Amino acid sequence: MSAPPAGMPVDAVVGAVVGPVAVVGAGALGRALAARLAARGMPPSVVVSPGSRSAARVAAAVGAQASGDLAATRGAAVVVLAVPDAALAGVASELARVAGPWAEGVDAAPRLVLHTSGAVGADVLAPLADAGADVLAFHPAQAFAAGTPPEAFEGAAVALGGAARALDRGRALAAVLGMRPVVVPDGSRAAYHLALSVASNFAVALAAVAAEILGTAGLPPEDADALVGPLLAGTVANLARARPEEALSGPIVRGDAVTVGRHLAALAAAAPHLTPVYAALATETVRVAVRSGRLAPADADAILDRLAGAL
Repeated sequence: MSAPPAGMPVDAVVGAVVGPVAVVGAGALGRALAARLAARGMPPSVVVSPGSRSAARVAAAVGAQASGDLAATRGAAVVVLAVPDAALAGVASELARVAGPWAEGVDAAPRLVLHTSGAVGADVLAPLADAGADVLAFHPAQAFAAGTPPEAFEGAAVALGGAARALDRGRALAAVLGMRPVVVPDGSRAAYHLALSVASNFAVALAAVAAEILGTAGLPPEDADALVGPLLAGTVANLARARPEEALSGPIVRGDAVTVGRHLAALAAAAPHLTPVYAALATETVRVAVRSGRLAPADADAILDRLAGAL
């Protein structure tokens, strides 16, 4: 187990999360979370999903029961809701109705219900809070897709939101999972989730854009993958060691307006629909390069003039 958060005794880490855990949802995150809990000595007691087949697969992998009924969470001290954002309010209301009581769980503490959404806060679980449960927003800042291994939790951050006692319990659960807790207030969740979506989802979209441009140069998809994949991996490795301003490389930070002009000409000839994408991203790259202190204002203006002309 990872070390507990600063100032939290080891027995508090165990005590805050001990007891049966139910996982509601058998998608990519629910599967990975159930496996991670099992690997860290806290296997879920039940996995609940409307698709009983998917719940059965996840449950079988971690030695849990499977159910399609939310009432099956009644014996759990901790209930994890790994369901789509649009379903959260309905699931919370139904849980409050069919799976109580909520005000008393292990060691007379209220039962803990947490959701894994990044865009909304703990307030979406209000029906459960009204029933006496501790409620928590618990969003792992990690990309989960089919096949993402449970080790993906290790060292990643998790955004917590909720009242003080729920936050303490969330920090304890983060320690069990090997994650770094970060408190994000409910009022800031939309901006937080926007930032992570830009970093993760847009990186995937940019990889697709790069592959499309390579396709216009006559390269088959397998060659595009061979070029773009390692480059992105190297960029991410650089960002792990340094801030964006320090990790930035390429023609813009070097003030090479001529190369930027060649880029624009290539797009105009082969993929003009991507010119606005390139221009917007290049403009933001100029701002990063100027902040880094490596791009002189005059060179920045020369590049921005070319970008404005292209648009």
